[in-house]
Amino acid sequence: MGDSFQLRISRRARYLRIDVSARQGVVVVVPEGTPRDVVNRFLLAKRNWIRRARERIARQTEQARAHGPALPERVELPALGEDYRVAIEPAARRSIRCDGEILRVRGATEPAAVRRAVVDWLKRRGRATLPPWLAAHAQRHGLSYARTMVRGQRTRWGSCSARGTISLNYKLLFLPRSLVDHVLLHELAHTRHLDHSPRFWALLAELDPQWRRHHAALSRAARCLPAWITYLETDDSTGR
Repeated sequence: MGDSFQLRISRRARYLRIDVSARQGVVVVVPEGTPRDVVNRFLLAKRNWIRRARERIARQTEQARAHGPALPERVELPALGEDYRVAIEPAARRSIRCDGEILRVRGATEPAAVRRAVVDWLKRRGRATLPPWLAAHAQRHGLSYARTMVRGQRTRWGSCSARGTISLNYKLLFLPRSLVDHVLLHELAHTRHLDHSPRFWALLAELDPQWRRHHAALSRAARCLPAWITYLETDDSTGR
């Protein structure tokens, strides 16, 4: 496969995974100490997936060159059942607010500034909704964690640290609620088993009986993200 992807050895990674972004391309993350033959088998099994990911990135890059950075025209949030039309309006001061089904962005006319304003608003929406959903699941299943953070990770929907901090991606709002719940339950399962051992999967099956279907759908969920979010991944100031 030549130089079609990057290999990154990670001390923190718990399993082999593939990260894809417009900024870095295809990165295969390998837990430190993984035998080379295991890595080779993984790459062989994923070769067609990697090829399709590279082709998708190439198309997105070509579209960006041909049409310039995309501006959000609508913001559809299936997790919340909300759909907004974005209206960009001149104003002396910058602000963003919901007005019925319209998301009014005022005082920001440059494309990058508009995208930053919308992303900041999305992060606030994520911080207002995702932690309460997580807390409700934890209470229902008798699980606990230390705290919740809502961020803008490029390649993960969520994570759980050894100290019990659960980090969630505001971009979960672009997914169906069933997949959001799956991510929340997945991270809560990590509060008991900080790995992907058989015990972890057994617990997740108790929490989410349809986890296999949800897990498979989540692997394709990046397609739910709008193009302008994809373009943001090339900008450090807005992608995190």
